[in-house]
This record gives sequence, structure tokens and C-alpha cells, in this order.
Amino acid sequence: MWGKASRVAVVGVLSGALWSGACTPVVVAPDEVAIADVAVPAQAEDDFNVLAIGTADPQGRIVLRTTGTSVGRGETIDIGVMGPGVLPGAHFMVVGVDISVELIRFAVTQGGGIDPQPAAVLRVVVPEEAAPGLYSVLVLREGRYTIFSGGLEVT
Repeated sequence: MWGKASRVAVVGVLSGALWSGACTPVVVAPDEVAIADVAVPAQAEDDFNVLAIGTADPQGRIVLRTTGTSVGRGETIDIGVMGPGVLPGAHFMVVGVDISVELIRFAVTQGGGIDPQPAAVLRVVVPEEAAPGLYSVLVLREGRYTIFSGGLEVT
């Protein structure tokens, strides 16, 4: 696909970018372990983001977690989705085959030692034939979207 000269040029450009950015390459040889400090610049906070998801207990309380939640195949559950911008006018879906989502209501979180956040309560229906795995929750509002990647695990 790429000729040798092209590969060498790309490697040269990438190497130059590494060195000019004050990056230190880490060399890893087979059967060895390497340790490196990786600086990741802070990202600006967005006004539209899903921060946590949780499952409703039998009393209807939802404990929201940044790690997501799980549901069994063939189950219907109510989940909460919380974060800035999760406001009326938002639309929700689980990215996956035939997993349906119905908005029950919008709400505001309480407790947990954090400032109240906008939230939504959703009913999620997972078909019996759904493949086990991680599914992402997508929120659309005013032409923008945010995704909680792998926020719903189907077991």
C-alpha cells in the first residue's frame, strides 16, 4: 500500500513531531515492562455531558455511578442519566440493535455530596436476543450530542 520512501517520510514526520513537542519516546522490547509518565492536559468542561448512569431500585431510588449500569437480556429497567444539559428537549437512545428507550421524566439529582444536576429517568427494554456486551447511551439536544460510552452493559 505505501512505498518504503512514504513510510520513512511518515516516520520522520512523526518523530519530528514527538521531539518538537518535548515528548520522550518510550521503547518497549519483547518480554520487558516499561513505565512512563503521561501528561494529559485538562479538558474544558462542557455544558452538555452525561456524567453518570444508574438503575432504579424497587423503591424507585436511583444511585448514579460514573461506571455505568447493567441489565439482563429480556429485561425492562428504569435508569437515570445525569449531567449538565440533560434537560427537557433532549432525546435518548441506546446504541444497539432493537434496544428501546422511553423517557419517563426529567428530574434534578439530590444528595450524594454534589451540587444538584439535571437528570432524566428512562425506561430501557432489552430484547431477549440482544447480544451481551457494552452499549453506549446517546443523548441529543439542540443539534448537539453526548455519548456515555459503554454506559449500559447487557448481561
